[in-house]
Amino acid sequence: MQKHNSRQTDVEHPHSALPHLWQATFSPPPLADPDDPHKIVRTRLNKKEIGKSSGTCRVAFLTRMHRRAVMQEFWCASFEEAQVYINIAGHPDVINFKEQLTNVPFCNLDGRKTFTRVDVHVLLRTGEEVLVSVKYDEKARRRTYLQEVANIAAQTPVEVADRFTVASRYLFHPTHRACVEAIHKARRGWDPVADDAVLELSQHLGKWFRFRDIVEASDLGHRAHRAVIRLVGDGDLRKDLLDPFEPETKLWRAAA
Repeated sequence: MQKHNSRQTDVEHPHSALPHLWQATFSPPPLADPDDPHKIVRTRLNKKEIGKSSGTCRVAFLTRMHRRAVMQEFWCASFEEAQVYINIAGHPDVINFKEQLTNVPFCNLDGRKTFTRVDVHVLLRTGEEVLVSVKYDEKARRRTYLQEVANIAAQTPVEVADRFTVASRYLFHPTHRACVEAIHKARRGWDPVADDAVLELSQHLGKWFRFRDIVEASDLGHRAHRAVIRLVGDGDLRKDLLDPFEPETKLWRAAA
């Protein structure tokens, strides 16, 4: 059974039940130290290392990729990248992602050998890995650019990733974006007791229940409200992706 480290040998990693993830190109994020859960760990990039020119806009954001994960600081080469990263990181099927990690060699449409460094490499709960090229909305929809990406995707080995796609911040529905903001805000907190209590309670509320039902049944008030949002963000509780976090929103427990 996979453990996080010697200081937490009594704590299972939240993704230890998904052993295929540990054979991925990179692993799920490490757990936070419960004695210092708000310690910030920088990702693999430094501010000076990102971007293609000295004039690049550099943006940072803090989040946990899971309610028990270490708090990480991500650096982004532009506002567009930051918005895409934030929306990817808050999706319930995303386990982890890395910025500017993966190089893909390919022959371009003129037959010249070259390579591209992909903006985002995403690890999904299923074990599938997705490469994402981040572009502003106009270019992300441009037919000629999509043809370039399709050419790269056709040459990307399955050992590197399963899919190659393009995204801008407008790919994500406004309701999804609002929910993601709530998820990241809730994840900055640290309340394993409330999280565990709400998750346990969800087993006794029937096939589905409303947001308000589980919060009121928990008798934990705002702690339960934040815990539900974290549990939805982590995929342990589910809702329709385009439903907002509102009292009447329908929730259900994810299949084991």
